[in-house]
Amino acid sequence: MRVNFLKNKAEIFFENGKEQIKKKRYFLAAFNFEQASQLFLKYYLFLRLKDFPKIHEIDRLLIETGKTYEKQREVRQFLKENASVIGDLNQAYITSRYLPIEFNFYQVTEMGKFVERLISFLKRICLKP
Repeated sequence: MRVNFLKNKAEIFFENGKEQIKKKRYFLAAFNFEQASQLFLKYYLFLRLKDFPKIHEIDRLLIETGKTYEKQREVRQFLKENASVIGDLNQAYITSRYLPIEFNFYQVTEMGKFVERLISFLKRICLKP
C-alpha cells in the first residue's frame, strides 16, 4: 500500500470540509473533518507500523498513536484539551450519514480548527528523530 494515499485522501477530505462550510452543508463538513482526522492518524500509524488499526474513533486512534510513538503523555494532554470536539467528531462518523442530527457553523468551524491542530500535533510527536 502506498502510504501517501492515506495522507492525500486526508488532505482532500479536509479541503472538502472547508468547502462544505461555505455551502452551509454542516453535516457534510462534519463528516469530512472526521474522515480527515481518521486518515491523518492512520497515515502516521502506517508510517511506523506498516499497517493501521481498523477502528474509526478519533480518541482511540490517538491513543494508539501515542503508544506507537511512545508519546502517551503528550497524547493524553492533547485528548484532554480537545475532548469536546473529538466527541463531536466521533458522533459525526455515524450521525452525519444516518441520523437526522445537524451540526452548526460553530461546531464545524471548531472541527476544522481541530484538524489543523491535529496535523501540527502529529508532525511534532511523530516526525521528531
